[in-house]
Amino acid sequence: LVDDLLDVTRISRGKVELQRTRLDVRDGVRKTCDDHHALLERSGIEMRLDLPFSPVWVDGDPTRMSQVLGNLLHNAAKFTDAGGRVVVEVSSRDGWAEIAVRDSGAGIEPDDVERMFEAFAQGEQNLARTAGGLGLGLALVKGLVELHGGTVRARSEGRGRGCEFLVSLPAAARGQE
Repeated sequence: LVDDLLDVTRISRGKVELQRTRLDVRDGVRKTCDDHHALLERSGIEMRLDLPFSPVWVDGDPTRMSQVLGNLLHNAAKFTDAGGRVVVEVSSRDGWAEIAVRDSGAGIEPDDVERMFEAFAQGEQNLARTAGGLGLGLALVKGLVELHGGTVRARSEGRGRGCEFLVSLPAAARGQE
């Protein structure tokens, strides 16, 4: 929590320096999913990983990219009930590397989707749902993705309909593979 708060503050003040390297998104996604598999499994949530056959290259900071996906997986675990599903998909489209995280969880009201990327933003919670956080994770995701020159979007058809988060990053120039 304190680390996330400090990171959000550092990003907003332009104090985060990325340690960029050429990386295959598939490798980072596979490792981060492996790291979070036990959390999802303990919560009774099935995780499926859908990776392309060919490498998906970006120039990025592997630690920060793992932090982005880790936060999205943590949210999925927090807001998806036992018996639910999380799908992580990597693809390459029109010069962009894309990471999609889809869950079958609590969902977000469509009017609240964009607001969820603001620091301290939270969706409405009932008394039975105690898993909510302070609203830092998605703000951190957005900030880190934007530092990489990318975008993050969310989509949900509403409460109880799950969420999809799509991270788009500029693909690394061809010929360096």
